Amino acid sequence: MGNVLLILRKVRLLRPLLVLLLLLLGLLLPLAPLRASTPKAPAAADTIRVQQLNQLAFELRSSNPRLSRTRFEEAAALATRLGYAPGQAKAWLGLGFYYRKRNEYAPALAFTQQASRIFRQRRDSLNLIGVGYNLGYIYFGQGNYAKALASAQEGLTQAEKLRDNKWLVLTNAQLGVISTQLGEYGQALAYLEQSRTLARQTNDQGGVAQSLRGLGDLYQAQGQWTQARRYYTEGAALARSLGDNPGRMVLEVYIADMAERQGRPAEALRYARQARAELRRLDVVGYLPLVDLVMARAQLRLRRPDSAIYYGRPGLQASQQRGVKEDIRDGSRVLAEASARLGRFADAYRYHRLFAAYDDSLSSRALIRRTAALQYGFELRQQHNRIGELTRATAMVRQQNQQQQWLLGVSGIGLVLVTGLSVVLGRNYRQKKRAYEQLSRQQAELVATQRQLVAAEKWAFVGELSAGIAHELQNPLNFMNRLALVSNELLEQETAAAAGAGGPATGVPDELGEEIMSGLRRNLHEISQHGQRASSIINSMLAHARTGAAAPKPTNINALVARQLRLAYEGRPDTALLLPAGVLHPVLGDDLPPVPVLVPEVERVLLNLFTNSLYALAGRAAVAGPGYVPELRVSTALLAGQVQVKVRDNGTGMSPAVQQRIFQPFFTTKPVGEGTGLGLSLAHDIITKGHGGTLRVVSEEGNFTEFTLTLPLKQE
Repeated sequence: MGNVLLILRKVRLLRPLLVLLLLLLGLLLPLAPLRASTPKAPAAADTIRVQQLNQLAFELRSSNPRLSRTRFEEAAALATRLGYAPGQAKAWLGLGFYYRKRNEYAPALAFTQQASRIFRQRRDSLNLIGVGYNLGYIYFGQGNYAKALASAQEGLTQAEKLRDNKWLVLTNAQLGVISTQLGEYGQALAYLEQSRTLARQTNDQGGVAQSLRGLGDLYQAQGQWTQARRYYTEGAALARSLGDNPGRMVLEVYIADMAERQGRPAEALRYARQARAELRRLDVVGYLPLVDLVMARAQLRLRRPDSAIYYGRPGLQASQQRGVKEDIRDGSRVLAEASARLGRFADAYRYHRLFAAYDDSLSSRALIRRTAALQYGFELRQQHNRIGELTRATAMVRQQNQQQQWLLGVSGIGLVLVTGLSVVLGRNYRQKKRAYEQLSRQQAELVATQRQLVAAEKWAFVGELSAGIAHELQNPLNFMNRLALVSNELLEQETAAAAGAGGPATGVPDELGEEIMSGLRRNLHEISQHGQRASSIINSMLAHARTGAAAPKPTNINALVARQLRLAYEGRPDTALLLPAGVLHPVLGDDLPPVPVLVPEVERVLLNLFTNSLYALAGRAAVAGPGYVPELRVSTALLAGQVQVKVRDNGTGMSPAVQQRIFQPFFTTKPVGEGTGLGLSLAHDIITKGHGGTLRVVSEEGNFTEFTLTLPLKQE
């Protein structure tokens, strides 16, 4: 039927006949006898139509991304109606690629995970490589570097098993890009050279272009602009010859960036203007903020501050909408300098504050990237150790089997001595059983020792990481110095203004003077806050070592819970500001006896639990429908000589894998800059080691999370 329809579409003269035939069918079908309908498998023509739509969409990705998305959506809708799972998953994966290239990571992740579930059910190894490849870049864009590295490495392993040259090229290039951002430049160069060599051997020109772009990123990250531009230029020329317009435009944006950094602003503007128009036409909007930023920097270098502000403002706004911290930092710095050159000091001060804040955050992000690389290496060593143990155990079992086979052969030859051999074999069996039990005990001891070594290695990792604390603390202190410098400049301007007006410098201030004095007060306030933050970083990192150093004192737990619950709600993060006032449901037990606790430490535990619950409620409220009612229920009770505190929310919940790791140091599911992974680890140590209590969690992903905290009434 599908082939007939295709022929009828091509032969326009037969269209009137087709219309007449359809009308006759419409008249005759109601006269047919009614029969019980039974579900049918999708027709071959329909499934072929889904495959054709997917194939067309993939071919359009480079020339017309917007039309490619439309074809993927049509394929997904048709496959859903037909119940054709492979076509549905293929279309979802294509949409995941489309949104990821636009830096819209939320829909990209949702579509890719939906496709992954179907591919795993069908054990489609080849398409699962594509899933891992896309997830690697999505996690990387979200700042989850450890998961990005793990996904990319898994994709490379699967590609090696299938010996698929195309995916070997792409996964090697992807690992090179991720390693570059993690600061592993030597490893990144090895991956990228491997990708380029394999692509050339297999005549995969698209793979060669991908590796050239990765090499450009590598040298750009090291500040070697000339080498970076050479690779970008070579990659752009290759993309042009392949008809990959989006890839070529992205590389020309990078060429414009390199030209501006090398002091050639006119050339940078020429490349950037061409790329800006073409990116809009192709709907590759994820790179437009970078184009605007490059043009703003070039205009500033040409001493055109008005033009720099014209391009810088939309670029900064778009970067803030997408959350790209590097572009926000660089855009605010350009706008601050341009505003200062135009004498707009209030705007310059505001942009400078934004630049300083994101500069501080990105310095922390660099440390987190290094932490992710160390953590991944640590987990990889663990896997190798487990593989080694399993290999040794397998060899031992094989040796035992060989011995038993030999004994059975001997027993078959000596049938006459069966009675005596039975006694010997029985004694040998009992000895082997005892030896096996001893081996099991030794293996259990080995596992326990291995866990202790793992824990010791983790704390050694903490010690290595602590070396970076000094660098981390320099950022808030440098921020204080910058604010103090700005304050001094504002004071000098006030003094100069008063002197120019002919009045004394200490006279009654005018409106500008009042604004400057107000700015000074804000600076002092910011200095105080960042000083406290520096102290907080030290305290959080060292708190594991000194938990329980002070003496506990009897405390009213209800009052402690109520106070920290109020503080958590009033100081909730920006993502939780839209939660309704009725989200809190405290149910505090009556007549609870005083509990001996270290008040500051237990306050820290409660505040961390309440803040995490509000964060989870806000995360589910952002994606749930209007019928969702967020609730945070906190209760206290006296049970068997212990005071119990329960914290339950109906937020995003946690998967079993996340529940197993939440009390590990440096493990966090929050985006970069919003969590250090120390909160729950420190809370667990405070309750269990410092107070002899317990801290447990029960959760169901997408439904709820409940933490149960118990504190004994008597300290042992």
